[in-house]
Amino acid sequence: MPTLDVNDAFDPSFWDNIVVIRRIVTIDQHGRARVTEKPISARAVVIAASPNDLQRLPEAEWMNKAIQITTPFRLQGPSIDEVGTVTHPDHILWHGSIYVIRIFDDYAGYGRGFTHAIAVSINAVDPPPPAQGGDNPIPTPLNSVIH
Repeated sequence: MPTLDVNDAFDPSFWDNIVVIRRIVTIDQHGRARVTEKPISARAVVIAASPNDLQRLPEAEWMNKAIQITTPFRLQGPSIDEVGTVTHPDHILWHGSIYVIRIFDDYAGYGRGFTHAIAVSINAVDPPPPAQGGDNPIPTPLNSVIH
């Protein structure tokens, strides 16, 4: 186990507010999978992970937005626990856009531990950036049915 504590590298001047949307799958009484979303506020260092290139096709235009998130908060990729509870990869709400974790690294053994993830936007078109930097409010949890 590494003994290096890198948590001092988390300079609070680089922290930003994010909302982690934990997505847990349950089976209802009709045998249908239902995704329950639980928003959790967290602090993280968030930086761009891609050049945000505009993709132009005859049928649509979209941006390839991706961010890197480094945080002591325990982010999750897809998982299943010992009793069979399935959790989808976390969604991250940051500056009005929602991202899904695509690449996940767990550094729990380094000091107090931290996670690093790369997340990509789930929207074809994202809202414009906030006027003066602030964060958007925490969304209301959504329940959706997977068919």
